[in-house]
Amino acid sequence: MLFSAVLRDLRLYFSEAHIVHFCMAPNLAAANILAGADERVIIDLTKPAASIRTIRSHKVDLFFDFSSWQRITAIFSLLSGARFAIGFRTRGQYRGRGYDRSVEHSNKQHEIENFRDLLRSLSLPTESEPGVVLQKPQVEPLADESDLVVFHLWASGARSWLREWPENRWIDLAISLKGARTLFVITGAPSDMERMVPFAARMEVAGLRAVPFSGTDGFVSLSRIVRRARLVVSVNTGVMHLAAILGSPTLSLNGPTANHRWGPVGICVMGIGPADGSGGYLNLGFEFEGQPQDVMLRIAVDQAIEAARDLMGKREARWRSIGG
Repeated sequence: MLFSAVLRDLRLYFSEAHIVHFCMAPNLAAANILAGADERVIIDLTKPAASIRTIRSHKVDLFFDFSSWQRITAIFSLLSGARFAIGFRTRGQYRGRGYDRSVEHSNKQHEIENFRDLLRSLSLPTESEPGVVLQKPQVEPLADESDLVVFHLWASGARSWLREWPENRWIDLAISLKGARTLFVITGAPSDMERMVPFAARMEVAGLRAVPFSGTDGFVSLSRIVRRARLVVSVNTGVMHLAAILGSPTLSLNGPTANHRWGPVGICVMGIGPADGSGGYLNLGFEFEGQPQDVMLRIAVDQAIEAARDLMGKREARWRSIGG
């Protein structure tokens, strides 16, 4: 999602070039709604020999490695056959020598600025904001609903449970946001459905209208729902970034994830963390050792309610401004 900004920059600068986007299969659904690439090619980090052969077959002239920490992608770059390769020099990862030019991967700035630094190092203009292409699904999801609030409860990746907020707090937040016709859309991957269904049932018991949703068309239908939402509340994950990019009022719940590194980027966004200032220790996503395990529990419901109301107020002010 964040990479979409620099992909748009590259498309603008290299308007006549053929741009190949090499990505991994788990990222394909997100990649398919990004603009800028002429071709999208799947590679597999667990099959380096085959991946390197695939990359070399495209006879790349200029190779950018936007991956943040994987050492093996530096090897892919080194053996890509490209005339010039550029990537990150990440502290403690010893990967900078895999490129013709390496750029410091800083933990003091947002990841989108690290991406932009790769382009800046070649004096390329980088002014685009993240963006996705809204596609029309075969059937418009939840077309009859006029008041949608999206909750995304579950993250993915290493120790993902440490980035989850207790379910009872989600329900308390929902009660505070409830309107006469509010439908709470509980989103997740197909693998989350076994948790989504019972959670939606718990919300119904609490007097809330709720429905689990996991799109069968990648991010196409999900994007349509998110774009219409009065509010999106999410743990720090790709759906959060999608909502922020689409301009939806987006509240990110950040426990171990550092908001200054991975928070939402958009016109109506907010990231909150524990009120005591703890958490925010994740830089690349695996720095858990020796860190507190309960930082998500330190995010109070009242914090989330206040932030949500602030975001929805900003949304209303923006609409009034446009209407005026």
